[in-house]
Amino acid sequence: MARRTGTRRRAARKAAPRATFYHYDCRHFRGDKPCGVAERCEGCASYAPIGSRILIVKLGASGDVLRTTPLLRALKSRDPSCHVTWVVDPPSLALLAGNRLIDRLLPFAWEDLFPLFVERFDLLLSLDKEPRGTALAALVRATERRGFGLGEDGAPRPLSPSSFYAYDLGIDDHLKFVVNEKTYQEIVFDLAGLPYEREDYVYEPSEEERRAAQGALREAGLAPGERAIGLNTGGGRAFANKGWTVGGFARLCERIESRLGRRAILLGGADEAEKNAAIARASGARAVVPPLLGVRTFAAVLGEMDAVVTGDTLGLHLALALGRPVVALFGSTAPQEIELYGRGEKVLPHVPCAPCYLRECPVTSTCMDSIGVDEVASALEHVLAPR
Repeated sequence: MARRTGTRRRAARKAAPRATFYHYDCRHFRGDKPCGVAERCEGCASYAPIGSRILIVKLGASGDVLRTTPLLRALKSRDPSCHVTWVVDPPSLALLAGNRLIDRLLPFAWEDLFPLFVERFDLLLSLDKEPRGTALAALVRATERRGFGLGEDGAPRPLSPSSFYAYDLGIDDHLKFVVNEKTYQEIVFDLAGLPYEREDYVYEPSEEERRAAQGALREAGLAPGERAIGLNTGGGRAFANKGWTVGGFARLCERIESRLGRRAILLGGADEAEKNAAIARASGARAVVPPLLGVRTFAAVLGEMDAVVTGDTLGLHLALALGRPVVALFGSTAPQEIELYGRGEKVLPHVPCAPCYLRECPVTSTCMDSIGVDEVASALEHVLAPR
C-alpha cells in the first residue's frame, strides 16, 4: 500500500504544474498547441489582446478583391489591435497571401468556413451580392453587420443604412452609368461606415518574386538596364470589350520604340497568348512576350515597368498597387469607379452606348475600336513626363 502511495507521489512530482489561466483573447493563443511565442500565458511579455474582431467577406473578382484592400488600412488605423479575418475565393488567395494587415485568410471552402459559425464578430463587412457570400453573411454572428446578406426569398438584402447606395448601384443602371461619380473605394468605404481618405492598396511582391520577374524579362530578351513599357492586352471574360485591339497595340508598340526609346512588353495570361503573338508580328518592333507567369510574378513584372497601358482589369489594379504610372483604357465598364491615385490617365471610348457592362456586344464597331493610337500615345507620354 505504501509503495503505491509513493508511486503516486513521484508521478505528481513529475507532472508539470497546471497553468492557472490562459490568455484566450491573445492573438498568439492557439489552444490546441503552444503558441510558439512563450512557454506559458502567465507572465508572458508578448501578451497581445485582440481588439475588435472583424470579418470581411469579399470573394471575387480578383481586381475588386485587390481594390478592397485599402479598407484594411482604415480598419487598422481606427483600431490597431483589431483582428481581421478575410474570406476569399481560392483563385484570389494569392493576391492576399502574406498581406500584413490580414490576421487570418480563409478560402471559401466548407471545411475552412465551418468554425466561423461558432465564433462571434464585432463587425461583419459582406461586400458581394452573390448567393454564397450573402448566405455566409446571413449565418455568421456579428454585433454590427454592413453590406449584403441573403434574404429568405433567396435575394440579397442591404444589412445596414450605409449599404443602400452600393445596393442601389447594382439595380439602377441610370444611377451607376450616369449619376454616380464615386470610385469603388469611396462606395466601399461608405458601405463600411468609414471616412475615405484615399487610402492606398495593400500589396507588395516578395524579393523572390521580383527576382523571378527580372529573370523572366531577361529570358524574353530584355537587356539589363533596358527600359520598358508594359502592355497588358487582356480584358477578362466577364464583360465585352475590356481589351484594346490588336491593331491598336501593334501601332502603339511602334510608337514606344520610335518615340520613347523603350521596349514594349506584351503581357497577359493563357487567354492572351495568341493575341500577343499577333501583336508582336504586326508591330514590326522589338516587342517582348515573356513566358506565362503566375499572378504574383506577373505583378512583379508590372512593377519593373516604367509605365503600364491596360484595360480595366486585374493588371490595372496591380500596376496601381505597385505605384506604376498607368494609362487605363475603358470600354464597357464605368471609368468613374476607378481611383488612379494621381498615377495615371484614363482614355475613354467615343461611342454613346458605353459604359454598358454587357457580356456580349451587339454592334460591329465597338467602343474599343473608337479609341485611337494618337490619344493613347499622348496619354502615355504625359504619364511618363517628369513631375
